Amino acid sequence: MTSDVLIIGGGVIGLAIAVELKLRGAKVTVLCRDFQVAATHAAAGMLAPDAENIPNPAMLSLCRRSRSLYPDWTQKLEDLTGLNTGYWPCGILAPVYQSTGTKLDSSAQADFPLTPTSQSSDWLNQTAIHQYQPGLGSEVVGGWWYPEDAQVDNRALVNVLWTAAQSLGVEFKDSIKVEAFLQQQGEVVGVQTNTGIIRANHYVLATGAWSNELLPLAVRPRKGQMLRLRVPDFIPELPLTRILFGDNIYIVPRRNRSIIIGATSEDVGFTPHNTPAGIQSLLQQAISLYPQLQDYPIQEFWWGFRPATPDELPILGNSHCHNLTLATGHYRNGILLAPITAALIADLIWQQKSDPILSNFHYSRFHSQSSTPTSMLTHSANFSQRNIAVEDAIHRVSTSSPLVIAGKTFQSRLMTGTGKYRSIEEMQQSIVASGCQIVTVAVRRVQNKAAGHENLAEALDWQKIWMLPNTAGCETAEDAIRVARLGREMAKLLGQEDNNFVKLEVIPDPKYLLPDPIGTLQAAEQLVKEGFAVLPYINADPMLAKRLEDVGCATVMPLASPIGSGQGLKTTANIQIIIENASIPVVVDAGIGSPSEAAQAMELGADALLINSAIALSQNPTVMAQAMNLATVAGRMAYLAGRMPLKTYASASSPLTGTITN
Repeated sequence: MTSDVLIIGGGVIGLAIAVELKLRGAKVTVLCRDFQVAATHAAAGMLAPDAENIPNPAMLSLCRRSRSLYPDWTQKLEDLTGLNTGYWPCGILAPVYQSTGTKLDSSAQADFPLTPTSQSSDWLNQTAIHQYQPGLGSEVVGGWWYPEDAQVDNRALVNVLWTAAQSLGVEFKDSIKVEAFLQQQGEVVGVQTNTGIIRANHYVLATGAWSNELLPLAVRPRKGQMLRLRVPDFIPELPLTRILFGDNIYIVPRRNRSIIIGATSEDVGFTPHNTPAGIQSLLQQAISLYPQLQDYPIQEFWWGFRPATPDELPILGNSHCHNLTLATGHYRNGILLAPITAALIADLIWQQKSDPILSNFHYSRFHSQSSTPTSMLTHSANFSQRNIAVEDAIHRVSTSSPLVIAGKTFQSRLMTGTGKYRSIEEMQQSIVASGCQIVTVAVRRVQNKAAGHENLAEALDWQKIWMLPNTAGCETAEDAIRVARLGREMAKLLGQEDNNFVKLEVIPDPKYLLPDPIGTLQAAEQLVKEGFAVLPYINADPMLAKRLEDVGCATVMPLASPIGSGQGLKTTANIQIIIENASIPVVVDAGIGSPSEAAQAMELGADALLINSAIALSQNPTVMAQAMNLATVAGRMAYLAGRMPLKTYASASSPLTGTITN
């Protein structure tokens, strides 16, 4: 039976949404890959919108609204399950050190202010703070008391949510790896998993730090290391009864005599494990704030991955598909924001009611429209001195003999790329000058924000340029398939809902960058099955080209010479054979270094060219882009016109009859 809602992600956010939707009458299924590495475990359960000094007004409002829900929300969960969430409105004490105001750098001052961020905070001077919390370090000269902040036992909370969801009838599927969203015309029609396709009416992405494996969202993992101490049994009373929120450290006491210390924030991808440096840093800072911790026994170390966005705000609300809702990127506020996220997302899905605050957390804030004044042309060179006759010839050739790939028509037969340019502006100007309509983009470089690819979504007008996502950097068929799926989602996020194109590259060879024929064929077969229009980059191998055509590829893209080499046409004979035997477009890709070589490739009968390095690495890329455009058109016109026959003897150009005689 199809679920009303399929939630991908079994952390605190996914579970909270599942419970809320189930309480409203939805049939809910939750998919989880690995419960043990969720961001929930890289948390201490602080509910601290005031102590955290959140600068963004919308985020601060969201966090305070969520904190206000906690007493009733946790009570409801405890009533459902008979279990304790560990909710404790203990307040937070934020000590200020002697060096504050004189030695702290600007970032520290931003995180730990000398002025309160909430009207419900109180300043405690040195005498008052040491009386209020004995045992603080000698350098503490005062601090802010935030009585409305609280805590919850994050592990207990997740267990309670899981138990509540099960008791309510939520269906769980554990150890399920979602590999891709299956989409048609702006709608998700299922998810491809390691166990097959799972379908629902509506989908929620709540996979935290792993979100951009499925969609090109601006979410990256931020590793957090933590540890737990225990108050020795010989100390009868709890020495700490409130959270200490110090300088890049927090100490969270539990009523079960545990003390949580956290947390590092490391941009190391999904690198696992605790490290000596990370644990040492935490212990040093914690002992400086509360010295007697140095004598407490250590119970446990652990780590987890928080989902961080560039602005450290969550991604909430609608997506590019009307039946896919996003709830990810909560960074270090996932526990705090669980109840408000569940309520807002349930309202959005079940009642089609969108809270105005969601507009501040929409995914599109990372895909804003370009402010570049450059007009993106789609064909014809952007001549500084217009030649009407040349432009008319280009127009007649392009319209009378257009390029058709996978049923889509293009007037330009020159494709370009976005790599190797010295600046974004140079790339923009060159693409305009080239007159191209297809631009290939390396998905992995955009995802990793490689140099020159940081703002690619905003740099080009994707309403006029057709994106060709490529799998550059993939060494295996499996990796290329995964990146191709991500590329399709990236195109959809940029408004190209029907874009299923992918330039397939499988290149395990780091020196010569020659494509792997076996891996390319394997990946092409799978991607064609998934509905992609596959444009495979290959060696100029006629047999492989025919096999790829037989499995359903939209084009073949044989190399002229090694990629980026500029050696020109070194595989002419094989390319000619490929062209003669192909019934799909043949796009010559890689190695062309000059316009004369571009014209020569088109004269062979190639349907199109993909040229990047020869333009980007020239002394004047904009002029070279114009030249490549003209050469492509000239080569196509020459091919259509038909070359004169070759002869082994001379033939006079002037007639021998009717000449003037004496």
